[in-house]
Amino acid sequence: MVPTLAISMHGCPRRTAVAAVLAALALAGCAQPPAVHTRCTWVAGRPEPAFDPQGPPDPLRWSLERLLARGLTAEDSSGRIVPDAAASLEWSPDSLTLTFHLRAGLAFADGTPCGSDDFRRALTAGLSRTDHATQARILGAVRGVDRVRAGKPVPALGIEAPDARTLVLRLVRPDPLLPRRLALPGASAPWSRKGAGWTRAAGLGAYRAVAEDPGRTLTLARVGPGAGPDTVAVRFLPGMGRVLWALRAGSADLVWPVPPGLAPGSLPAGYRLTARRARPPRRLLLVMRTDLPPTLRLPTRHALAHGLNRELLLRQLGPRGVELGEWLPGAGRFDFPALDETLVRDWMARAKLGRSFHVVMAYDPDGAGAEVARALQGDWARLGIYVELRARRGTRLSAELLGGLSHLALVESQAPDAGAAAELATVVMPPRGPAVGSFKTGWRTREFDAWLAPRRAGGAPDAAPAQARLAEERVALPLAELPWVWVERAGAAGTGFHPRFGPECAGRDARNGGAGGSPARPRPVPH
Repeated sequence: MVPTLAISMHGCPRRTAVAAVLAALALAGCAQPPAVHTRCTWVAGRPEPAFDPQGPPDPLRWSLERLLARGLTAEDSSGRIVPDAAASLEWSPDSLTLTFHLRAGLAFADGTPCGSDDFRRALTAGLSRTDHATQARILGAVRGVDRVRAGKPVPALGIEAPDARTLVLRLVRPDPLLPRRLALPGASAPWSRKGAGWTRAAGLGAYRAVAEDPGRTLTLARVGPGAGPDTVAVRFLPGMGRVLWALRAGSADLVWPVPPGLAPGSLPAGYRLTARRARPPRRLLLVMRTDLPPTLRLPTRHALAHGLNRELLLRQLGPRGVELGEWLPGAGRFDFPALDETLVRDWMARAKLGRSFHVVMAYDPDGAGAEVARALQGDWARLGIYVELRARRGTRLSAELLGGLSHLALVESQAPDAGAAAELATVVMPPRGPAVGSFKTGWRTREFDAWLAPRRAGGAPDAAPAQARLAEERVALPLAELPWVWVERAGAAGTGFHPRFGPECAGRDARNGGAGGSPARPRPVPH
């Protein structure tokens, strides 16, 4: 806005009037420039995720939550774990007590004060869910969590709030990775209890959802200090055609997730496709349910595995997929089954399946699985394996992957943290209760208890035998590694990037000074 100058020159000599005008212009030039409102238009090539902070892991929902909420800790882009809503944390000498000291003056974006009781409720909110047990995995070392049962009231736990700014976690065994897992969206982030929904609930983040056209748009406005735009306008446009329309109209600053079929050659001028490796690695898995016939039988799973043309699958994925090396960290290269029609027939005979059989495969039509689903269907059909494709989106997809009746599923998987134990937790079912993560394999075994339910801290077992067992059981097959892929304006400043959570419309620093909290330089969490 240009300032208006009102100068009266009535009765002044011409020279004096000119001097007055020049002086006024000089003063106007010294004034502070007006604030510039910044806006990021983010196009998501998937449906709008439901507001469910304790829901199964979902990269798009997590990306929104990271703008709107803050947990006790956070992971910066270098992988360090730093205090976030907590000002500091400290371990007891025996590493069995973890104490968090909250920042002074914490308040939700709606102005409601936030204290340690809110964090205690956030930690326990997802423990007894019947669809997935991710929160129970995160808090597995906390006293009393081993007694949690899906759908039952939460028992007494070692989670205490002695005062408004102190939260104490009491453990049954040392767990140095607990602060890292608490940095996952939804794990420890509280929300105000004034309502459920993107625009009704308020978090501690630097943004708040202020407007929503359900299923189409969501508008986030900045409420706290930090880097990043003042407004983030999110448009949900599933399908390549709708995303291309937005790009050709020049109305998108960021496209993520990228819809299937969108290749660098199809982008209009002014946009570029970027791919960066994820950490921990993301993978496209073919999951074979061990609790449903006919895939509950090992020979059936072997027959399906030897009917895969992996080279063709990688070509179908294009820039969205790269060659897989190892699966479990430290185990060496994964031994992928060879395409062999003779072995397929042999395993079908062992399973007494006859000359052909039928299975159902679920996949996300907006995800990487859509790139390969029909290629897989064609490969198997030539061998007498008839696959019925079941495309599902949003909550229907989540329900199908966690509790449906599809024998096979194409899923995008990323372990909750680095390490072989975290990778195993996504594939091996807990001894009781629902799966950990966003999909179910149905495979329950006690042979990995040393990894998944250690009784005490100690060195991890050898990863190579564990990976060999996964290869033998064929419960899941890693088809490819999936980098983060997004589209942004060419020549722009560049989208922020986090290896764990993907591209960011607002910079990571935007979350360090959320609503009600004072910005502070983050410090690494002590181990």
